[in-house]
Amino acid sequence: MNNQSKLKVEKMSHKIFVCGDTHGLPYDTEKLNSRNFLEQKNLTKDDVVIQLGDFGWVWHPIGTNKEQEYWLDWLAGKKYTLAVVLGNHENYTIIETLPTTMKWNNEVKVLERKNGSIYFLKRGAIYSINNKEILTIGGAISTDKSQRAIDISWWAQEELSSTEREACLNEISLSNKVFDYVLTHTCPSRLVENFSKDPLRVQDSVAQFLDHVDEQIEFKQWHFGHFHKDKSIHNEKYRCHYNNAPFELI
Repeated sequence: MNNQSKLKVEKMSHKIFVCGDTHGLPYDTEKLNSRNFLEQKNLTKDDVVIQLGDFGWVWHPIGTNKEQEYWLDWLAGKKYTLAVVLGNHENYTIIETLPTTMKWNNEVKVLERKNGSIYFLKRGAIYSINNKEILTIGGAISTDKSQRAIDISWWAQEELSSTEREACLNEISLSNKVFDYVLTHTCPSRLVENFSKDPLRVQDSVAQFLDHVDEQIEFKQWHFGHFHKDKSIHNEKYRCHYNNAPFELI
């Protein structure tokens, strides 16, 4: 094998994994430890783990909460690179103030730590990650928001704005509409009953928007979190993640 072929094989060998909600809670984040995620011992920063929303570890102002600081450093210091698709239980006020940079051929928000960085993926964006075309659409409606306090324990930005929806559809229209993976927090509303009997989740405007997206594109697999289940449907074309260890996208 010549040097050019070796470089090509090496480039294509970098991996992508997805995992479910972590909620800013240690017991929901343990799915990423070395005991549960055995593959990480052989990974590098060129390998990417994408967390599918309700990350929750950017909840308090950066630098003000000891537990949050510990876990952010723990996550940023992993051998792989961590990226996040935003969910509904996120402090959007803080995340929106993070600096923007270009990565994987599109914009991301970046949280820099002393031992690495965590990247927050734009909603309605197309990324090229390790030779895979990936569409990301974060967000969902909190069905318990009546029990929460605005800008303290829930944020209106959890719902996609009309501007975000328009930008997403425009980006899709400018592409060939064929993706390896679609990564979201919730799922298309027509599929919700497979994961939840809560009618509010069917009525979720983000889930309903995903119905529209689903009709316009072709893709290999669609991965999401939100429902606190580990379950796949339609011959594993749509897969929900929660407690399972990070799942490799092949």
